[in-house]
Amino acid sequence: MPSAKSASLYGISRDNSSRHRGDLWGKNQFNSTFPLSLCLYMRDHGLRPVCLVVRGEEISAHDDHWDMAEVIGESKTRPFYKFESVFEPYSSLSRNEVDKIDLVVASQDRHRIALEVKLTVVPDITTARSNESEWAPELVMRPVSSAYAMMGVATTLRKTQNSHHREKVIELLRPAYNKISDWNNEVEIKQNIRSLENALLNTLHVAAEIQRPFLIQPIWRTEGQSLDLCEECFDVFVWSDVAIMKLPTYQLQKNPKSGRPMREVARHVRALYDVLATGDFDYQNIYKGMSMKSQTDKSFSVSGKEIRKFMSHLRLKSPLISRSKLRELILNGGQNQLKPERRFDAAVLWHMLPRRKSIQRYASTSEE
Repeated sequence: MPSAKSASLYGISRDNSSRHRGDLWGKNQFNSTFPLSLCLYMRDHGLRPVCLVVRGEEISAHDDHWDMAEVIGESKTRPFYKFESVFEPYSSLSRNEVDKIDLVVASQDRHRIALEVKLTVVPDITTARSNESEWAPELVMRPVSSAYAMMGVATTLRKTQNSHHREKVIELLRPAYNKISDWNNEVEIKQNIRSLENALLNTLHVAAEIQRPFLIQPIWRTEGQSLDLCEECFDVFVWSDVAIMKLPTYQLQKNPKSGRPMREVARHVRALYDVLATGDFDYQNIYKGMSMKSQTDKSFSVSGKEIRKFMSHLRLKSPLISRSKLRELILNGGQNQLKPERRFDAAVLWHMLPRRKSIQRYASTSEE
């Protein structure tokens, strides 16, 4: 059996990544390292991601918005990939320490972009029994992810060339912001939620002109909820920072009393205004606080049934990368380093080592 020393993933090495060799395969590592490898493979083969961006008033899917090099860096710039790292350029924006983000892309000693990575399976539990054309993945957002999306938008607005956008956004946010005297008062937030929501929507309409890549969402398709990978299996969707901030507003419009989306809107209005008007924000009290009777372990989640209208694209049903390409992505017997405690790891083993049927009993039936 090849050792972890020789096993590797396409495009990832000691020279360009903080993870290599044995650090590629762990339970909480492979779900970030494999997506980067997939992105590098697509970049090097000239394959664009499907981008979820705000155009007009809506989030929509396009395969002509960014190419993969714009997301993860051009090979000629020799980018370095830092997993589970703080994005240093944002440090001055928070009054306290901000948690780490999934992936930081650096180039020539300069931090270039902070990216969240969400490896998701198609179909999720809410669409698995629907017609195959309606299959879609779930998306779960962490508080730190929401904070990084906001900081990305704020940083772009603070650039000198975007000063007119910044002033406009401050004007849009100020009236709703000033209506709240106690941001931990759930009743006060509920009474003013429409003002907060409209302020955020108008802000994101302005910011859509300068949105940037933020969340990498690789998908992998299975035959229903089995471990059998579909022939057309892998692809990458990329959400902009503005699109991620806008997602909860759809849930709030559908259910005005929905706790997490309401809290998310209030958090964004408070934090974005603080950064733009005063220079920083309180990460701990905003994105890890403001509970509003909801647990603070996640910001919000979007089921497959909810998300498929945004991800409506041919490649959701027919991804570009076939399952046979696994052997070009996972090299030198790397699959032997996996422990099938997660459904994706088990599915990879199930495909690459078809005779080892005993691995099926280890597979989790839960979503990624």
